[in-house]
This record gives sequence, C-alpha cells and structure tokens, in this order.
Amino acid sequence: MSERPPPPGAQLERTQLSWRRTLISVTVVALLLARLAAVHLTGAPAAAALAAVALIWAAVVWLVRRRLTSVTTPVGRSLPALVTLILLYCVMATLLLMS
Repeated sequence: MSERPPPPGAQLERTQLSWRRTLISVTVVALLLARLAAVHLTGAPAAAALAAVALIWAAVVWLVRRRLTSVTTPVGRSLPALVTLILLYCVMATLLLMS
C-alpha cells in the first residue's frame, strides 16, 4: 500500500501555525525579560533594557507578519534576520542575568 499524499493546503497551514507559535514564544520571552528588567534594574539601565526588549519584539512581530503574508516564498531570505534577532535576545538575556 502506498501512503496518500497530504492535502494540498496542509503544508501551508502548518507553516503558518508554526510562525504563530514562534510569535507566541517570542512574546512570552519578551514579557519575561521585561519583568526581569523591571524587577532587577532601576533607572536608565531598566529603561534601556525595556526599550531594547520592546524594539526586538516589534521587529519579530514585523518579521512574522511578513512571513505569514508571503509564506509561499523560501524561508532563506528572512532566516538571517531571524537568527540575528534570536542572538540579540540571547545577548540581552545574558546581560540581564549578569546584572
């Protein structure tokens, strides 16, 4: 017996759902980082950390929305931007945890 091929729209739907899950994960991480910055930092460092979290979160929202509207194009074009944003999150989290 041969397996039946998946429905034609299933791959597109799975890709869209994965981008939405990514956005939810990034939002949770942004909220946790913002809370960490608000609790453990004061003054200008707290404001700078909150602004950086908000800016990176907004960039990820923009990227995910762009990917959802053009999901039929290859991921390779926006992958460097996504990797850069993830690295920025890692650096920011490291800085917040070290302070």
